[in-house]
Amino acid sequence: MQSLLETELRKLIKEGESSSVELKLNAPRPTELAERIAGLSNAKGGYIIIGVEDATLRIVGTDPSPTIDTLYRATRFITPMFEFTPHEPEVFNLDGKKVVVATIPPSTGPIYQASGVFWVRRGTNTHPLTMDEVMRLANERGILHWELQSATGTTMSDLDMQKVGLFLKQREAFKQQEYQNRFDTPERILLALKCAVEQNNLVIPTNAGLLFFGYEPQLYLPHTEISCVLLKDELGTGGFLDRRVVTGTLPELIDGCIAFLNRHMTVAGEISGWKRHDYPEHAIGALREAIVNAVVHRDYSRHGERIRLFFYPDRIEIHSPGLLMPGIKVEMMERG
Repeated sequence: MQSLLETELRKLIKEGESSSVELKLNAPRPTELAERIAGLSNAKGGYIIIGVEDATLRIVGTDPSPTIDTLYRATRFITPMFEFTPHEPEVFNLDGKKVVVATIPPSTGPIYQASGVFWVRRGTNTHPLTMDEVMRLANERGILHWELQSATGTTMSDLDMQKVGLFLKQREAFKQQEYQNRFDTPERILLALKCAVEQNNLVIPTNAGLLFFGYEPQLYLPHTEISCVLLKDELGTGGFLDRRVVTGTLPELIDGCIAFLNRHMTVAGEISGWKRHDYPEHAIGALREAIVNAVVHRDYSRHGERIRLFFYPDRIEIHSPGLLMPGIKVEMMERG
């Protein structure tokens, strides 16, 4: 984040506290200030402006030296190590009053904690993160990889070894590699594929292993099912004509969605010579790619959220939980 201009600072003060602006009359205790800093950085970043009365937005001013010292002391209560951007809080002279501004950069990597608690800014308040929220943030930022974590409550008996064998045959044919000759047991093969991990001298399926080779993945990962709905009208307010919940491994999820679309898609036909040519109302290749992308790239760390496929009379929508891939913006997708 760049340094503020005086006009920008006045605008922020005039608008009052928000999800990215904290106003303080005086610097609070370092431990409290550490919570505010961690919360802003774990959200979308922002500014802590000291020397302004929150209720009236009146510029009162503050003594810069002890205020900046308190800000630095607050960072010592934050782990991992935190730095302002710019590194030194700035001092502004507004209407003859000194105002100190600390710029808090948004964190795209570490999740900051203060006094042993992870914090996040929501609205004008700072709240502790739940463990589920911490895990979700960690997955989104690449600190943890959900697919490589052990599947809770599972054992190797939850994996269908016939599916593993079929996959290995296909892989060997494609890459001309003989996994079964390189590893002496199925467990070692799955460990090499990162579809299993060793814990306490036991081999346990990972979430990825369960989704690829499990007998019933949704028994342990219910949020991985896909809801497919055929709607009566373009707005989706008139009810539905058909609904199916697709379960199974990742390939089975993809095939189940395609089967649902094929069941309800109108197909026009044309006779040319001795041959009939079919023309589905939607491009099959594009739909398959969209379904595969939804299944492969969704954020599986978001428990309670599912992929949803809506078949309207005039369009098909696929809703996949999670954020866009790093570096991708909606504007880029619209441009193609």
